[in-house]
Amino acid sequence: MTGVSIVIPAYNAERTLARTLEACRAQSLPCEVVVADDGSTDSTPAIADRFGVKYLRQENRGAAAARNLGWRAASGRYVLFTDSDCVPDRDWALTLVRLLDEGAGAAGGTYTLANPESLTASCIHYEIQYRHARLPREVRYLGSFSLGAPREVLEALGGFDESFRIACGEDSDLTYRIAASGRRLLFTREARTGHFFPESALGFLRQQFWRGYWIMKLVAKHPGRIGNDDYSGKRDAVQPPLFALSAVSLPFCAAFGWMPHWLALNLAAFLLNLPPALFAVRASGQARLLWMLPLLYLRGFCWAAGCAAGTVKFILLKK
Repeated sequence: MTGVSIVIPAYNAERTLARTLEACRAQSLPCEVVVADDGSTDSTPAIADRFGVKYLRQENRGAAAARNLGWRAASGRYVLFTDSDCVPDRDWALTLVRLLDEGAGAAGGTYTLANPESLTASCIHYEIQYRHARLPREVRYLGSFSLGAPREVLEALGGFDESFRIACGEDSDLTYRIAASGRRLLFTREARTGHFFPESALGFLRQQFWRGYWIMKLVAKHPGRIGNDDYSGKRDAVQPPLFALSAVSLPFCAAFGWMPHWLALNLAAFLLNLPPALFAVRASGQARLLWMLPLLYLRGFCWAAGCAAGTVKFILLKK
């Protein structure tokens, strides 16, 4: 078995899939391209057919199941994963393969911003860049938007855990297991993938509720890893309980005249995200990215609500 395969899970991806496939077909390193359709009802199948890539289809079961469908049907010795709303740079595959040739159990890269005209998308992008700017070369987590692994590693570990039904936590779970098997996870900023981030603030906040929900499944499966995997830090770990405390304490503070204490608590919660907001303004030269502060403040409440619901299901009820 030789070569490299790129696996793209897709669900109703007609808005961006053509850009993804153009970029994957234009890689400087020749790659097999596999689209794993997770039960799309739009023109995703027709777009894949137009590009002449290997096309697979399943009933809607989530991105983890689609990725497994894709890599198991792929022919490459190395399997690279990206998403249907991502646009890899021309040397993306080559850069990841060079890391895998060093014997890494998995290799990953960073984002560029595919929709910079959107304020919300820009805020999301630069908050992630704040995290990526501090990552070492050898890490303890990699994201599936830009992930490569030897096929033999995927086979040994069984691939992605398909009980993660949305694209959240399943990449952490896989790369945690790769690291636990004694293999290295290597990260490079030279492997760049453009990404279409959410442009609606409400859509982003709704997404973050579900991320909080599914992250609790990850917490149940890997106790102690959240906040200790290089990408997520103590700032992430403290936010769900802090924002939950803010929400539940409001009626009591109002009833007993403790509102100054509640306002002080919320000011602290608001300023938790000042470092990434200042990073965003400096890196972009755009003062408008201070919008990140209220956006991430609201995200904190969504995380808290999602984590509370996920705690009930995955930890208390053990489902």
